Amino acid sequence: METIDGLAFIGRNPLDKENVFIATGDSGMGLTHGTIAGMLLSDLILGKRNPWETLYNPSRKPIRAAGNFATENMNVAVQYLDWLKRGEVKSTHEIEPGSGAVLRRGMRQIACYRDGNGKVHEMSAVCPHLGCVVHWNGAEQSWDCPCHGSRFDKHGKMTNGPSNVDLSPVEE
Repeated sequence: METIDGLAFIGRNPLDKENVFIATGDSGMGLTHGTIAGMLLSDLILGKRNPWETLYNPSRKPIRAAGNFATENMNVAVQYLDWLKRGEVKSTHEIEPGSGAVLRRGMRQIACYRDGNGKVHEMSAVCPHLGCVVHWNGAEQSWDCPCHGSRFDKHGKMTNGPSNVDLSPVEE
């Protein structure tokens, strides 16, 4: 994960429980950010103030990166157009074994994966992070969110955030 300003996100995970912390977005600086994360997170867990807390705060919005921030968020806005699309397939019968596709059922977008035995597994195609529609990544055998990079396995289990929960099961 690349951050807008090149500094890692180290601290309390936004939109999560107070006792959940993250260290991500190393931008090729894993050794440095890993050391900083060890010091900063241990201070946060112990309730100590740390001079780096604001600098690495995962909720920060740096002013000097406003242009990149605007460009990235325009990309996110464009991704919401997926809600208007018909879906990649009209029926689960069109999905090959070992593959996935999004289909539209009424107003819902459904992520469908057909396993090697032909069984279809259905889950919501809506990323729980901010509501974008996930896409099937055949090379990685995963459901990927184009908005912020969340990734889910073929059965909808979250494998990479920023989402911190799985794709929802489809309710009939």
